[in-house]
Amino acid sequence: MAISSNRIIGLTQELQIEQSCHVTDLHIGWQNEFATQQQKAPSGRYFRAPVVTWSRDGVTHQYVPTLHFVEARQGFEVDADRLMTDIKRQLLNRDIPSVAA
Repeated sequence: MAISSNRIIGLTQELQIEQSCHVTDLHIGWQNEFATQQQKAPSGRYFRAPVVTWSRDGVTHQYVPTLHFVEARQGFEVDADRLMTDIKRQLLNRDIPSVAA
């Protein structure tokens, strides 16, 4: 099974998110670590979601976001804007679980 794992959020964007959300050690990793990272587009093609890790107040948090898709010329692609919005929302919420699902 082929899985698309292109880096959708670059290092510059990652730093901007870290600063705007007032967290430390933000890392948006695309390595294959959890089964929940493998997510299927409406076309049936699989994409790899990132593992998002960060620290706040000395506590390390980690989660795998749910990918949303938009139609593109060649099928479906990850909605990068929605992914960034979802990550920011999680970083700003202090009551999220600290273990990837």
